[in-house]
Amino acid sequence: MLKVAVIGLGHIGQTHTRYYSQNKDVELVALCDILPERVDPVARQYGVKAYHDLDEMLANEAIDAVSVATAGHENGGHHYDPTMKCLAARKHVLVEKPISNTIEHAREMVRCAKEQGVLFWRQSKSSLHTSGG
Repeated sequence: MLKVAVIGLGHIGQTHTRYYSQNKDVELVALCDILPERVDPVARQYGVKAYHDLDEMLANEAIDAVSVATAGHENGGHHYDPTMKCLAARKHVLVEKPISNTIEHAREMVRCAKEQGVLFWRQSKSSLHTSGG
């Protein structure tokens, strides 16, 4: 069973959470958002641990893969840091579109996934694109 966490509990992150919770091959283990008022009620609803700090979640949970659905400038502004932390921790990552607001950051994320031997997906309207191991 794949152990999954979601980072960013806005509308899209809550959608990821709902679908993971319904998948028989997935165990939703943790949710993370810097805003307690956003993550805490959703974590209670799904009976999983809420984190307000990504480093703490990565240190304390056995996670195979994460969805990065953080907000920010066009929603790509805050994907880089959490994605890079998860890739460095050798977690498979699904990141919402856009991957980043800069091509340099996007290339660095793909390079890091390849170096770590993990899968890196980016969500698009019509398909799922993969990079990495």
